[in-house]
Amino acid sequence: MQPVRIPNHFDDQRQILFWDIDTLAVVIMFFIIGYVLRELTIMMVLAFFAGHLFSKWKTNQLNGVLIHLSYRFGWWRINDVFKNGNTKEWVD
Repeated sequence: MQPVRIPNHFDDQRQILFWDIDTLAVVIMFFIIGYVLRELTIMMVLAFFAGHLFSKWKTNQLNGVLIHLSYRFGWWRINDVFKNGNTKEWVD
């Protein structure tokens, strides 16, 4: 039987340059808002600060915190049985 190498970071987020995908999504959101409002310079500065704050917040949380928050607030369904992620209590 041959040993199998298991990667240490199998479930990590994909990275573009030095940012994770979800941090980059926050930065891009600020860029788009700045482009629409024609205040791109101000929003670029805010985008880098927001990206930094978001990445600091994310390091203090559990892995997959954004997916769990999307379940919690009902933005994403878990499966066909639990259609509403906002349900706090199940009463029969």
